[in-house]
Amino acid sequence: MALCSSTGVGRIPPAVWVLGIETAGDRGGVALLGEDGAGYELSFDAGRVHAEMLGGATDALIRAVGIAPEDLGLVAVDVGPGSFTGIRIGMAFAAGTAQALSIPTVGVRQTEVVGVPAARVWAGSVMVWIHDRGEHVFAAWVSEGRIGTEAALPVDRALQRLVGKSRVLVVGSGALRFQERLAGLAPNVVTGLGYDHPVPLEVARLGLESMRRDGGVEAGQLEPHYVHPPLS
Repeated sequence: MALCSSTGVGRIPPAVWVLGIETAGDRGGVALLGEDGAGYELSFDAGRVHAEMLGGATDALIRAVGIAPEDLGLVAVDVGPGSFTGIRIGMAFAAGTAQALSIPTVGVRQTEVVGVPAARVWAGSVMVWIHDRGEHVFAAWVSEGRIGTEAALPVDRALQRLVGKSRVLVVGSGALRFQERLAGLAPNVVTGLGYDHPVPLEVARLGLESMRRDGGVEAGQLEPHYVHPPLS
């Protein structure tokens, strides 16, 4: 596990915090974000066994930051696309936490969590590739103001969408998985730059933005964002 803070020590915690939950891929974690911007996260690399890590990580982070569960005012969770099991685990935990505390929940797409931070700093176009299974990815274009619709594609077809483009940054777990193939399109297409895995603190930040813009929902009303039905 790794605990990170985006602020210095000694800051007075605000009255309301956002809990961010990330379990949609192989790397998971939880985050706490205060209304004043104070942010902390605890990440873990546990394959697809998030259920064994999530509760303990959340309790540990709350204790480390020095707040009480009653200080939480919103639960934000990555709703996919991604691992069918991982998404369900995160959403169930988010619903249970929100219901116990009588607070709202909000869902954030993994495409946003990975793509929006990249679009903030990249001058060209950004495409998110989330590894699905085998030789497939969920692919979508992202800009600061717009999140495209994901398409489930074989990697060869996803590569075709990049041919002839210039100054494209491809991010996400799929970009990491197929980095060597993407290298064949360099220098017009580059990969990574630290945006390979969704970050729990970004789930919390985007969740808070969504809550302020659109409001949240009651526990249990969130829907997973599947691009296609899970394989049987």
